[in-house]
Amino acid sequence: KNKEKCLEEGGCEGTKVQMRLTAEYVCGGKFDVDNGVITSPLYPSNYINSEACIYDIVAPKKKRIALTCEYFNLSTKCIGHCGEHNGDKTYFQDITTFERYEGKDLEGKTIKSKKNHHTFYFLSNSKDVEDDHRQYGFSCSYHFF
Repeated sequence: KNKEKCLEEGGCEGTKVQMRLTAEYVCGGKFDVDNGVITSPLYPSNYINSEACIYDIVAPKKKRIALTCEYFNLSTKCIGHCGEHNGDKTYFQDITTFERYEGKDLEGKTIKSKKNHHTFYFLSNSKDVEDDHRQYGFSCSYHFF
């Protein structure tokens, strides 16, 4: 009955099941529209533990990107041997320069790209902040120039 809808040879034969697979970002994503906002998962609520997100911002050719973090407060709770930029910490990283930001490092600051493509990585550690009374997370706006 459903064979005519199955596009993969032999993939649906006799199963009466159809499946469509698509890829989507659970957090982060691709951002290619001017004047946007990137936020930590669940912002303005606290982000969840052990989350990894990639934010890929792409401007038109010959344009660059300016990212300004109006709110930036990551938990500084750490697991294991902890020091500056090591240990199991929550951080936001500029993949282009490998600069790593923790705590309130980016609050009120602007990062400007040298090219039309800029990628950021957010990693929250396994320390429980979901129910913490303090607000953890980030909200950063970007625009092309």
